[in-house]
Amino acid sequence: MLEVLVVIALIGLIISSIQFNFSGKRPEDTLKKVSYQFTALFENAANYGLLNNVELGLYIDKSSYRFLGYDGIKWSEIAQQDWLATQELPEGVTLTLTLDDLPIEEPLLFDSSVFKDQNEEYLSFKAIEEAKNAEQEKQLLPQVYILSGGDITPFSLTFHFTEDASLYDDLSELGYRVTGIYSTPLTVEGPVLDD
Repeated sequence: MLEVLVVIALIGLIISSIQFNFSGKRPEDTLKKVSYQFTALFENAANYGLLNNVELGLYIDKSSYRFLGYDGIKWSEIAQQDWLATQELPEGVTLTLTLDDLPIEEPLLFDSSVFKDQNEEYLSFKAIEEAKNAEQEKQLLPQVYILSGGDITPFSLTFHFTEDASLYDDLSELGYRVTGIYSTPLTVEGPVLDD
């Protein structure tokens, strides 16, 4: 009887290892891995901010994300914390951020076409605005805030394949959504999302 149980256990281990090897090559596994890595890193960053009484922010780009710290004057990378530095996404994977179910877009404070036919004063105004824009481009402002008290800005981050990657296979339906509502832990949904 004991020998039969050992044989059954060995067969189960062999089957699970074979299944694991085959499942590692599926495209949805890439998205799952990236979304769960982000979730773990975000929750660890929130714990780091809580334990060290540091205000943190999440800066998101189309192909990467990073955590920034607020030093009382500006947002900058956190010294001696390489694990919070820029995290690049695998090739063909991108992300979309929504705050409070609204997509993030750059704000347009004024229409510059109104000022095009004005006199010389516009040129000095334009130079001032260009200098401000250049300074703002250098300064990174996070889209999601992680407060030292443990609160976070509600957000939803969707990991999906780029259009170029979706052309070869039908990957447009796949996606993993990571959602944070006011505090950790984050929730992960996927691989197929219902919008």
